[in-house]
Amino acid sequence: MKKIILGNKDIVHILKIIRKLNLKQGVLAAGSIRNSIWQTLSNQSVSLQSDVDLVYFDPSKPQEYDFLVEQQLLKNYPEYNWQVKNEVYMHNYDFKNQQPFKSIEDAIAHFVETSTCIGAYLDTNGILKLITPYGVDDLVNFICRPVPAFSGDQQHINIFKKRIQRKNWVEKYPQLKIQF
Repeated sequence: MKKIILGNKDIVHILKIIRKLNLKQGVLAAGSIRNSIWQTLSNQSVSLQSDVDLVYFDPSKPQEYDFLVEQQLLKNYPEYNWQVKNEVYMHNYDFKNQQPFKSIEDAIAHFVETSTCIGAYLDTNGILKLITPYGVDDLVNFICRPVPAFSGDQQHINIFKKRIQRKNWVEKYPQLKIQF
């Protein structure tokens, strides 16, 4: 897993950019990593096809700060389609009145699919660290299933199903197995 990530020059460049920002618990997450892994394992050309998902967790920053960071990144690194989110404010993204997240790890564990629940960052020594609350087996075995928080009722399952359709993963990755 780490070898695939470190073998992707764009991802390594993005990880270095994120480290320079000094965001509290700042990581590259979700589709940016998932898609690159699936492309590599499918012997497809590897490219960042979607947003570059930069997430962080900092209760001291107002939600508007995301926009400022995103604008700075778009100005300085326009080759990437940045999406910046302080996960402190994202617990109500799909449903209202949800419990706030406690950390970046907790937030990543609440992404919709287990194969999307991945974050990567470079520590202060430049060593790649991964956040994988459900491990990497689903990711590397092309299994797409909802996280526990999205498997308890039909409303959550519907969000899971709609994401799979909207993102067109089954066509892009025919070996993908959908489980719910």
